Order: sequence, then C-alpha cells, then structure tokens
Amino acid sequence: MTGKKSRRTLWWGLGLLILGIAGICLYGAGSRHMASFSGWGAGGTYDKGSYASNGERIYYLGIDGDGQRIRFRRGPHWLRMRGGACVNCHGPEGKGGLPVMMGTHIPGDIRYSALISGKHHGEAGDEQKSEEQAYTDEGIKKAIREGIEPSGESLDRTMPRWDISDKDMNDLLEYLKKLG
Repeated sequence: MTGKKSRRTLWWGLGLLILGIAGICLYGAGSRHMASFSGWGAGGTYDKGSYASNGERIYYLGIDGDGQRIRFRRGPHWLRMRGGACVNCHGPEGKGGLPVMMGTHIPGDIRYSALISGKHHGEAGDEQKSEEQAYTDEGIKKAIREGIEPSGESLDRTMPRWDISDKDMNDLLEYLKKLG
C-alpha cells in the first residue's frame, strides 16, 4: 500500500512541476510581448544608457539623484510591476498623445512650452483656450506630486502622484524646460 501511495504522490508532484514550468514559460512569453507592445523598450522602460542630467535620468528611468526608484501613488498597475517614469506615457520628446494601457485618458504634452501656454492636453482639439489653465512652475510641481491641474481638478487616475524630493523635482523641471 505504501508503494502505491508514494508512486501516486511522485506522479502528482511531477505533474505539478511540469505544470509550474509551463506556467513560468507562458508568463515569460507574455512579458516579452507586453514589453515590446509598450513601444519604449525592454521591460516597459526607455533606457538611453547615459544621461546629461539628473532631471533627464528621472524623466527616463524614475530614479532619483541617489540612485533609488522614486516612489509614487496611483498610476497604472503595470508601472508598479515594471518600474517606469515620465517617458513611459509622455514619450521621449514629452509630447504625449499615446493612450495609456488600461486608461481612458491620452497623456498630454508635458514640454515646458506647452505647459506654460495652456496647450498641454493629449486629445486633439482639447487644448486649453484660457491663459488661466496655463501652468506655473509651482503648478507643474503640484501636478507631479498631487495630480492637480491649474483649474483645481484632479488629473486622470493614470497619472502617478510622485513622492519626489525638492532637489529632484527642480532637476526634473529643468529637464522639461529643455524638452521645449
């Protein structure tokens, strides 16, 4: 009786092991497909390899001046799983315009010139007409940290609320100015 029981246990164990390996293989294949779908590079990030400034590194990698990932609240779930940064939604040039996976909003143009002019929304024809909707430097910082637009309305739920230090925020703002 003991031999039959241990043989059955062995077969069950072997079956579960094979099932587990198959699951890992399928998960890995899906991850590669999702990473290439993002359009920004392997792992859902866009890594240039070297950066001219701390602000540029934050924009591309979401890594602060101390080399640590910048923490955030809200935002898309895939951003947490794969890491991410501004470039993942707004693109290398900061113009946005591509829909965020699982979101309903199209990320806006976050180049400094667009933000201060009030023409920063992502949907065509949705640009702000009023100077009251233009961002100031403090307004940009508030949008990044708290997800609040100049009008006082909340930004879309896909916009993370970044827990970024003052120095790193100022470096990022300087980089947004260089984008245009």
